[in-house]
Amino acid sequence: MENHLAGFRQRLIDLDFDAQFSNIKSAALGGLSDLKQELQTGVDDLHGLRRDLTAAEKWHTAFQTKHKLDRPAKIGSARASFFKWALIVILVLVELVTNGELLSKGSDLGLVGGIVEALIFAVLNVGVALMFGIFAIPYLTHRNFLLKLFGLISLLAYFACLIGINLALAHYREVSGVLMEGAGEAVMQRLINDPLGLQDFRSWLLFALGVLFSIIAVIDGLMVHDPYPGYQKVDKALRTARDKYAEMRRAAIDELGGVRKDYEELLTTSRSDLSKQRVEHDAIVSHRSRMISLFDDHQAQLEKAANALLRDYRDANVAKRNTPAPARWNEPHAISRITVSISKEGEWNSADLKTSIAEAQAEVDSIFISLGKEFDAAMAKYRELDSIAPDQA
Repeated sequence: MENHLAGFRQRLIDLDFDAQFSNIKSAALGGLSDLKQELQTGVDDLHGLRRDLTAAEKWHTAFQTKHKLDRPAKIGSARASFFKWALIVILVLVELVTNGELLSKGSDLGLVGGIVEALIFAVLNVGVALMFGIFAIPYLTHRNFLLKLFGLISLLAYFACLIGINLALAHYREVSGVLMEGAGEAVMQRLINDPLGLQDFRSWLLFALGVLFSIIAVIDGLMVHDPYPGYQKVDKALRTARDKYAEMRRAAIDELGGVRKDYEELLTTSRSDLSKQRVEHDAIVSHRSRMISLFDDHQAQLEKAANALLRDYRDANVAKRNTPAPARWNEPHAISRITVSISKEGEWNSADLKTSIAEAQAEVDSIFISLGKEFDAAMAKYRELDSIAPDQA
């Protein structure tokens, strides 16, 4: 019995309600403190990005105002950009193979030699068109008169290069088929004296193909960026600043949500553990009381059995005696009862425990509300960054 009581006592002590109450209080203080710390960290990280975003927005607005633009910049997707550059590569390859076949007539190395010679012309033809289309011709749409004039000059220069490069290629095909040496000098003489004096239909075909590929390349170059010079750069800077700010803001909110969730899970677990431990406490106390009751019943049963045995003995003794039986034999025998002593030191009284657990659970509910309010305040603080000047954030 004493071993059982010692076991019950140890189980009650192991429940350690004091530690549970202490953990709840620590979670209450730690959760709010960590939320505030995470909020401050997030605000510090967002402050610089918000300044950058504000500067990008001002730059974008000023650019639109200055150049009278009321539309968003045309920024193609990654897939569209891939197809545009793929078209350039295809143009070079197609022109390379086509020109190579046409130039192979005058090359000592045949088709291979023609392709090698055509490579220079293909890259030059498409490359020049691409550079004009990306960096020069778009200035035709610029609001500034001098830059618009630059764009016009660039367009005229492009047409000059377009005609010159492809005429030179066509003349080179005819000259290289006749002369083994000095073909380059002969081409220059023909361009100066009679630039349109091509004799072979294939030379005109080579010229037409070169012009076609160059025009396709310049159009593709014009579509690489926004048609208004410099607008895509400004718009891209704004988009990049927005993306960085939004990404950092989402990360800060996720961190705040993670801190809140961790403490809510801790508090939920603590509350659930309190309920379970209270049930276990009541079960242990009830089991101990039942054990004591069974022990008392066991002692009463022993006394009853002793009296029954004594009655059998005394009846048999009286039947054989010649003298009267002692008077005490008429009284029931009483055995010495063992009194069970329970040490309740360090244990919780059931009534007090019930009250303390109710208070702790109420405190948990209050902490949940406080965490929610603190989280909402943090969200409001992040939103304030969008409505106040960066220097005041």
